[in-house]
Amino acid sequence: MKKISLLLLVLLLPALLFAQAAAESSMLNSDYYMATDANNRTLKLEKKPSHLLIAGKAGNMPANALFLFEEVQSMDLTLPKTDQGLGDFFAFIRPDLDQKPRISQTAGAEEIASRNSDLVLMKATHFESTAKKLDQLGIPNYTMNLESYEDWKAELSELGKLLKNTSRAQQLIQLYETRVKFITDRVASLKPQDKKTVLLLQAERSDAAYAYKIAPDSWMQTWMVETVGAIPVWKGANKAANGWSTVSFEQIAAWNPDLVILLSYKDASDIYLKAVQTSELWSLLDAFKQGNVKASPHDMMNYIQPVASWVLGLQWLAKEAYPALFADVDMEYEVQRFYQEFYNIHDRAKLEVLLDLYRTSVASNTL
Repeated sequence: MKKISLLLLVLLLPALLFAQAAAESSMLNSDYYMATDANNRTLKLEKKPSHLLIAGKAGNMPANALFLFEEVQSMDLTLPKTDQGLGDFFAFIRPDLDQKPRISQTAGAEEIASRNSDLVLMKATHFESTAKKLDQLGIPNYTMNLESYEDWKAELSELGKLLKNTSRAQQLIQLYETRVKFITDRVASLKPQDKKTVLLLQAERSDAAYAYKIAPDSWMQTWMVETVGAIPVWKGANKAANGWSTVSFEQIAAWNPDLVILLSYKDASDIYLKAVQTSELWSLLDAFKQGNVKASPHDMMNYIQPVASWVLGLQWLAKEAYPALFADVDMEYEVQRFYQEFYNIHDRAKLEVLLDLYRTSVASNTL
């Protein structure tokens, strides 16, 4: 039976590939631009979008995806405020964007519609509050989720269809897959007793007080730890499921992880590491004693989150968890290569800016 099934698969595969290629060719040669968004709506445009508005909170995520395609260079773009406090990545790529006012992250459907854009791009979480209303107003809009590795692959593929640039979409997917496979192939040999325990903490401060939060099990941050062959000690502890959950230092001490990574999406992560390095309380942890409390890497955006540079966060995390296993990984080289291949940045001065921001973000980890 298995031999018959395998034979059928061998016989059918060329036909399936031919059908897929024919469908893609038909789409590319058609007069319309069509793709299915994260809310399973099929959008069909009569012309390639050239006036595009990105709306709503977390607009940096769909913007990250859009900027991976060269078409973005000639688009008339309206962006929401996307600065996480570390710099404006999109104006860095396209300085002319500094000359155009940003739209509020809380702008309603009527204000968005008044901008007369060809297309509105937003996070899938704004479907009920904004996308449905834009549908009623007859404004073409498209949602993206981009919360997981699988989301990034599937949604880049669809965005490639919408822009009629499927070759670039497939190139991007392959770039991601190659980098992920490099890591998973190496950590596959780890024995259970050799796997490191890791704790990712989002750090926040209010006056002189510090708070630490853990991510939900289903979020990309948890997946990243597991993908590098480590054990996320907080898994199962966040009952919120859809947001970060505060944990006490007593719980952190009880987990006693091998490696602690401090994250921040509003400030430079090393601010929190420097506070930890002078804390008597934190000095009791084994990870602290062994120099394994680290600030997470970033340039204008933190790498350990579901933006396009998450793959840099994955590579950095793998090297931090298993330095001997990934001794040949040069993170400065990887940062440069990422921006060259994913964002087509080849200007030496721009690359040096990004590299210097990365170096500064992790400099405190070696003190």
